[in-house]
Amino acid sequence: KGIGLPAPSGQHRVGCVDVMPLCPGEESGLLFRLYYPTEATLGSEYQYPPWIPNRLYAKGYLLFKSYSSLVAAAMGSLISTFCGQNIPALYGAPVKTSSPLPVVLFSHGVAGMRTTYSATCCDLASHGYLVAAVEHRDHASCYCYTKRKKQTSSQDSVEFVDEWIPYEKPPASFAEAHALRAQQLVLRQKEIKLGTDFIHCLGETGEFQNLLQSDFDFKQFKGKLDLEHTVMMGHSFGAAATVTGLADDKRFKVGVALDAYLLPVEEGIETKVEQPLLFINMWALHWPGNVARIESLVNTDSVQADKYPQRQIITLRETYHLDQSDIPFVLPGTHRSPASPDCNTVHTTNMRLCHAFLRRHLWKDTTWPVKDLDESDSSGIVYHGTNQSNVKPEKV
Repeated sequence: KGIGLPAPSGQHRVGCVDVMPLCPGEESGLLFRLYYPTEATLGSEYQYPPWIPNRLYAKGYLLFKSYSSLVAAAMGSLISTFCGQNIPALYGAPVKTSSPLPVVLFSHGVAGMRTTYSATCCDLASHGYLVAAVEHRDHASCYCYTKRKKQTSSQDSVEFVDEWIPYEKPPASFAEAHALRAQQLVLRQKEIKLGTDFIHCLGETGEFQNLLQSDFDFKQFKGKLDLEHTVMMGHSFGAAATVTGLADDKRFKVGVALDAYLLPVEEGIETKVEQPLLFINMWALHWPGNVARIESLVNTDSVQADKYPQRQIITLRETYHLDQSDIPFVLPGTHRSPASPDCNTVHTTNMRLCHAFLRRHLWKDTTWPVKDLDESDSSGIVYHGTNQSNVKPEKV
């Protein structure tokens, strides 16, 4: 089992841990993978965890690709057992808290889960962020693990039982599929708010009900989170959750939307989003209707024009929708063409753009090298604007 994911680019080593708080008013837990800086080293005490935490996730990925349940179960077991990659983050390592950690809340795309974007999350953590990657319970994850409250015969006793929430395939009808995604987005919006509340609880008191058995001391985060510098980020359907999260919760100061799928987002939301927002699009996904929604958020009159634009669209040439996830590293050679840049180049460029935008708009640091934000790079990968005229309208 190798480390197929790229090494984080920041100065810090990275730790990670799972946590499942029972949020107020909820009947089931909300699962997160936390990524953060650490000073620990690889050894007998702290190890790199598997990219697939449970074989059901491998089965879920395969079911999403329309394999039969029996075949998916068998192949999922083989993939998770023999072909697994590890994540370059030390599980359960102590937190490096020499200075308060800014926060990124990350929302995965359709058929993703909490580890699907570990390369991106680890890279952010290596630059000093706490990244909370949520595993959504909206039936749009490949699988979602939670613990649900079970009332016992005694009214004073409450038990929690394991529950696995499967992926729900959308109907063939475009209208029905759109309605399903819109309903799921409402749940995601609620979970984003619950997740933000949890992060604030983590930083302010460190006290909460964790439904997972863990020896990790979460009070390490008490007083060590920079809650004034909080970022909302997501990929694809998670980018839709990013936009709604920014509109709904002004505790987020900046947003980053990776290859956004915005059709389920309510009309008129551009009047509700006030924060700086960066769209990094891939070359192959977009169609005019989706791009029009993105452009409505970038060209809105509420965005003040200044030397450093608060809203930008950047497209990476000859790239594919999954290039911003871990899939190209875990399954090399998939979803590629001879014209595609290699996945390491795409990842490095993607992260360089993210860091530059955050330094400029979250930290107001105009000295950070931001050439890629202002002009195309010499390699020709960075394209400012969209390639909408180069693609044909197509169904979702």
